[in-house]
Amino acid sequence: MTMKITGGESCGRIIDIPSHPGVRPTGSKMREALFNILGKLVENAHFLDLFAGSGLMGFEALSRGASFLTAVEKNIACVEAIRASAEKLGYEKKTKVIHTDFRKAMKSLNADQFNIIFADPPYMSDHCKLVPKMVAEFKLLKTKGILVVEHSKDMSVEPETKELRLLECRPYGQSAFSFFIENKISPDKTESKINRT
Repeated sequence: MTMKITGGESCGRIIDIPSHPGVRPTGSKMREALFNILGKLVENAHFLDLFAGSGLMGFEALSRGASFLTAVEKNIACVEAIRASAEKLGYEKKTKVIHTDFRKAMKSLNADQFNIIFADPPYMSDHCKLVPKMVAEFKLLKTKGILVVEHSKDMSVEPETKELRLLECRPYGQSAFSFFIENKISPDKTESKINRT
């Protein structure tokens, strides 16, 4: 299976999708929708892709102007596929792949490191709620950074934390994107940079 990058300098380039039951790449329409929403926030961003799978979402970010990608994935076949795709696309110097469970990875990452964190955990799992808690606990977002969690539209992922707040949730078919920002940041400052169309 292969999929295409939908925008930016590598638009139309094809990457291989590992044949593994846990790999569920975000569809092209949802990817386009997300990056249209994020807009200029992607430019020069350090992008963290949790549950990276094929790495497609992170490569989409690099293609659209992100400065660096950190991809976390525990499946070795996926890790090897991400590394191969990074080399194929010419992004090997902009990509760091961490082969471990997301919980171990998040504990080892530096605070205030990421402008954008994207997480697409297994649907209907508690990981959807755990990710925001751990992002807050380890202070992984830079000031004015944003966390995006992809999840089933039937799940609520609002975190039980004072450090992050849900900015909004946008449904797309059976899925949804939930956007979180730090509580100390005025929502107006972040919303003004998010495409509202």
